[in-house]
Amino acid sequence: MTQPSPSSLPPENVRRGVIFALLALPAGVIAWDLLWSVGFIASIVAFGVAYLAARLYRLGSGGRVTRSGAIAIAVITIGTLIVAFISGFAVDIVGEYSRVTGASITESLLSPRFWSIVFTSMTAPQSLISLLLAAVFGALGCFSILRNAFRQTTMVPAAEPPVSDPSVPTPPQYGVRLNDEPDDAADTSTDKK
Repeated sequence: MTQPSPSSLPPENVRRGVIFALLALPAGVIAWDLLWSVGFIASIVAFGVAYLAARLYRLGSGGRVTRSGAIAIAVITIGTLIVAFISGFAVDIVGEYSRVTGASITESLLSPRFWSIVFTSMTAPQSLISLLLAAVFGALGCFSILRNAFRQTTMVPAAEPPVSDPSVPTPPQYGVRLNDEPDDAADTSTDKK
């Protein structure tokens, strides 16, 4: 599949691109939670989030990705992974919390005590290792997509060569004589007194 040249694309619509790319957030969190709940730290989710955010941004922006678009894709990807890390711990705890307190899952998720337990469990030494591994594998997973998004912003479209119309005369070049008239600046052979 060939990519259209940057000069043929419409101007970038950053706002619309960001709105489209934000759809990657819930998809990424759900995918992360599914894999996290069975014990996987999957860099493929980070790759998928970055890929989906870039594709959706390109779809929403009109196909063009500038520096601001690449930054938006990176922020959305990193934000999604942070939310997914927190959500993974919440998924681990919510079942047990609702069983012990007798609250429904919805009530548990709305409880401030539940979230204090989630954040306390995230800062426990054994959980920090999981978080560190998830961050490392997440960074590895999304690196190539984000690198490509930033590389595309530095590509400058090649200037098309001018098309000459044979019916239009070309302007004279510097130092060219017209009608064999002497060039005063270059004519130093005659001595004017």
